[in-house]
Amino acid sequence: MNLNLNQFLRFPQSRIGRYLAQVTVVAVAYAVGARLAISIQGVSPFAASVWPPAGIAQAGLLLLGRKVWPAIVLGTFLLNLVNPNEQIFAVWLGGNAGAILQAVFAVTALRWMGFRPSLARLKDVVNLILFGGLISTQISCTIGAFSLYLAGKVDWTEYLSVRWNWWLGDTMGVLILTPLILIFFRPKVTADRLKRQTGHQQRYLIWRAVWLLLLIGVSWLVFVSKNEASISSYPLEYLPFPFIIWSALQFGQRAAVLASFIVSSIAIMGSSQGGGPFIAKAENITQAILFLQAFMAVVTITSLLLAATVAERAEAENSLRESEIKYRELVENASSIIMKLDADGYITFFNEFAEIFFGYTQEEILGKNAMGTILPQTDIEGNNLQLVYHEILQNPDRFTSYENENLRRSGDRVWVSWANKPLVGSAGEILGILCIGTDITDRRKAEIALQKLNEKLEIRVEERTNALKQSELQLQKQKSALIDLAKNKALNQGDLTKALQEITETASRTLEVARSSVWLYDRTKSKIECLDLFDRAVNQHSDGLELAEADYPVYFQALREERAIAAFDAQNDFRTREFAESYLIPFGITSMLDTPIQIGGETAGVLCLEHVGMPRYWTIEEQSFAVSLADSVTFAVEARERQRAEEALRQAEAKYRSIFENAIVGIFQTTPDGEYLSVNPALIRIYGYSSFEELKANLTNINRQLYVCPQRRAEVINLMRKNGKVSDFESQVYRQDGSIIWIAENAYTVCDGHGNLLYYEGTVQDITTRKQAEAALRLEQEKSDRLLLNVLPQAIADRLKQDQSIIADTFSEVTVLFADIVGFTQISSQISPPELVSLLNDIFSTFDRLAEKHGLEKIKTIGDAYMVVGGLPMPRSDHAEAIAQMALDMQQAIIDFSNTHNQDFSIRIGINTGPVVAGVIGIKKFIYDLWGDTVNTASRMESHGLPGCIQVTSAIYDILQDKYVFESRGAIEVKGKGEMNTYFLTGIKL
Repeated sequence: MNLNLNQFLRFPQSRIGRYLAQVTVVAVAYAVGARLAISIQGVSPFAASVWPPAGIAQAGLLLLGRKVWPAIVLGTFLLNLVNPNEQIFAVWLGGNAGAILQAVFAVTALRWMGFRPSLARLKDVVNLILFGGLISTQISCTIGAFSLYLAGKVDWTEYLSVRWNWWLGDTMGVLILTPLILIFFRPKVTADRLKRQTGHQQRYLIWRAVWLLLLIGVSWLVFVSKNEASISSYPLEYLPFPFIIWSALQFGQRAAVLASFIVSSIAIMGSSQGGGPFIAKAENITQAILFLQAFMAVVTITSLLLAATVAERAEAENSLRESEIKYRELVENASSIIMKLDADGYITFFNEFAEIFFGYTQEEILGKNAMGTILPQTDIEGNNLQLVYHEILQNPDRFTSYENENLRRSGDRVWVSWANKPLVGSAGEILGILCIGTDITDRRKAEIALQKLNEKLEIRVEERTNALKQSELQLQKQKSALIDLAKNKALNQGDLTKALQEITETASRTLEVARSSVWLYDRTKSKIECLDLFDRAVNQHSDGLELAEADYPVYFQALREERAIAAFDAQNDFRTREFAESYLIPFGITSMLDTPIQIGGETAGVLCLEHVGMPRYWTIEEQSFAVSLADSVTFAVEARERQRAEEALRQAEAKYRSIFENAIVGIFQTTPDGEYLSVNPALIRIYGYSSFEELKANLTNINRQLYVCPQRRAEVINLMRKNGKVSDFESQVYRQDGSIIWIAENAYTVCDGHGNLLYYEGTVQDITTRKQAEAALRLEQEKSDRLLLNVLPQAIADRLKQDQSIIADTFSEVTVLFADIVGFTQISSQISPPELVSLLNDIFSTFDRLAEKHGLEKIKTIGDAYMVVGGLPMPRSDHAEAIAQMALDMQQAIIDFSNTHNQDFSIRIGINTGPVVAGVIGIKKFIYDLWGDTVNTASRMESHGLPGCIQVTSAIYDILQDKYVFESRGAIEVKGKGEMNTYFLTGIKL
């Protein structure tokens, strides 16, 4: 209920609700306007002098959109409700169709012309008069008059007259009502602006009231009163025109449209009552109405055109005023110098920023010549600025932008960038110059400082150019040396000794150093060993020297932390001075450049370059060259390691090829699409083929041709995609001869460096023999389990399988039943042993089925005695009821057995309930047995019972007395227990 109410309350705010409200409003206005028009019908009963619905419909569609056209039909329907008359379908249909088409055409045409409903533009008024009032109204009058002719309401000779009157009524309705509605349903613009301009709202309202009273009074006097024939010849109807013009000029469009509506309404009302000048002047009513319509057309069109013209002019004046204010504020508040000079160079305008910048007020500067006030005679460089200023005044077009020194009132020299625009008169003469200046003093000072800096820089560039030329020659030499080194075969073929000799010789000769050497760390990285040292002075190589980190800790630390050790003064540099006494001074080494050798991202050694003579500054280019030489050492070492690895790979490949060919398990490689890439001989034998070619030719699609279950291949692939591998995956496959074998697969995916799958590879093992052995073993195991379950309960058997040597459990509540066949000894003496065994088997098998039916556990049989228990090994709450029900079923079974064998059989049954201990003991011939007083008492109940009866203890009676029928036996003497009260179970209570 609340949901429906909420939906109902929200409906007016919905899109459909708003649309229906719009249609309803337009329809009601349409019907009301029509009803008013009918009361003032004119020349014809089929056309009014003014037809307001035409204007209402057009205004409604312009304001709300063409979608509200159904309001015209609804308005006509409402009109017929309040003004019932003869309804002819053709007339009704033609009138509605014409009105709708007329309004839709007018709105479409006006919108296509860019019409604005505000009527603030003259072209909008002209378009409304032309398309809305004169052209579109041709539609309704044509269709409406023709529908009257079809309905037989008018003769064809009257068609043009009726059409003419219909058109005049619609046109007047559009011209009078449409502007009125459009103007009053838009935001106020003109009047509000006029009020702001006047600034006196109270006086504005008083004048508006005076205007309205005078307009109504004059219009009433002219059109409502009965005019005398003597004055009727005068154009009295135009007396309200001054007030219409007044409204357009003073109060805006709304007042002008309202004035034309008021005048037209009073004129229609007066004429309909026989008053006014039109009745007096006209010869008949038709002519009077034509005069009235012509007058209304003139009044309406005049007011609309005049109001639009005034509105456009007011808008233009306001825009001009706002533009003037905006640009004045822009000039006054600009952060640039703005001034105006006359043709002789005298200052005629000086903005506020110029006053602040130059230090003059307007009173001090206006009327003075710029030369000598803000422009010095000469600048700092001695240029005559007076001649330049004179040239600017004579030819301002040549100096539209100019920079020069200026002078502040304080005497400070400043630089200003001027943008000049000549002011030209109508005859082409120069009236003055508008100057806009920007302070560039800081920029100018920076330019001067930059110019001085450039001069110094040019000198340094020249020096540097010479050094670069020398460096370029050195770089070219280094580049050539590196190219030759890269082409050397020793570096690429793994001959490390020869390669290092080439590197040290290249370093010594290219950089012109005395000694070059290569050192590599040992395995512990506690010392470095010299692999090659080249002495350029004697052109000799040597090796074998060692340096320990314990002796030179600072040097070793620097090797690990720095990209290169460029020691200008090696004997005093903290990184290398540890060698001074023992090495540097004796050999005269003054400078060292040691570059670490990187192998596998770790420092593996050092390339050492030693200079003899004056200390040497190592340039960046020389350090880069040393790094390149160290990289060459890295390449040579890696080439040797690569050669060793390739040799080891060849040996490993030969070894693994032997393993591949001689393996007893199948080895394979397959494509992702299921084709074999390679297999070993073992796999060929397993699948029963003679060669790889035969296997590949027959097994073109592993998915469909190999596996007995086609889905197995997909399962293997899914597991490998998920885990990357699959282990011991067992499947059945077809051999070449069609026989089926079992295989176990171990496979994994092989991908490239980007993780894209290349192929699958793995091993296959024939496990058919094992599977057959497992099946035979499983069969034997099932037989053993069945045998064990025939001896022991399921739960006890499961525990014995778990290697529990002793099983003993205590149960607080169980019910025990003993049964014994009466007279069995006498029966056994009358039949043969096989018949006796068969007889007992039939009876006890029946009891076994009953025990299974009631969910009880058979414990054992002893001769002709049968023992069963409820409530173990799985405890249950209804154990007493289950045993009682089985006892009754056993009695019935013995009766059925007697009838079947034509021999009387009887049993005694004893039942007791209470705690027991149950378990399995011994190591051979296991049996699940019970112990305790409860068991003994149950046995006594059977042995002291009567044939064909079920004797129970009082404990059983207390539990089952509400559900079963008992007969009290009273107290009896029980062996080992003394006197006990017992009961006979005879049946179930109904």
